[in-house]
Amino acid sequence: MIFRYLMKFPTKESLSRYAIEYFLENETAPLVKKNDVNNKLWKKASCFVTVYVAGKLRGCIGDIIAKEPLYKNIIKNAINAAFSDIRFSPIDKEELPLLTIEVSVLSKPKDYKPKNTADLIKYLEEKKPGLILEKYGRKALFLPQVWEEIKKPSEFLSHLCLKAGLNPFSWQDEGMRYWVFNVSK
Repeated sequence: MIFRYLMKFPTKESLSRYAIEYFLENETAPLVKKNDVNNKLWKKASCFVTVYVAGKLRGCIGDIIAKEPLYKNIIKNAINAAFSDIRFSPIDKEELPLLTIEVSVLSKPKDYKPKNTADLIKYLEEKKPGLILEKYGRKALFLPQVWEEIKKPSEFLSHLCLKAGLNPFSWQDEGMRYWVFNVSK
């Protein structure tokens, strides 16, 4: 007898869409079993889920450090991006047909210590990585996709400082910490 395994959620995006739709109907996260997802989603990994409605950003939330299987991280972050990003109103049923979702799986962030600001600018210009910065306990992250909107490294850094609640030129000060990472989609 031949058994055929049928996956309910073959992609990260199908799983995140299901989580959002389920939450909209039931006001709770769905219970998804490990065997319902592609085995590539079983590994421990962290992700950011970005939701767009009619091409406009409506939420982006994620985790930096992997603490759970990727499929569980996707479900949690899809729901949070769609309904709990404080910058936007929650997604509603009428917007579902206009919803697009991007799931970015993060590599483990690596500590980056530039020699000086010129070294930092050159590295960012060449590599265009995802970046986390921290100073005074304030931390912010930009995914590598942000480079599509903010082309200049100095502007990228200034916007990231503002996101962290810092002066936009804080990136030039001593004591700033940086971590770089990549994403897979």
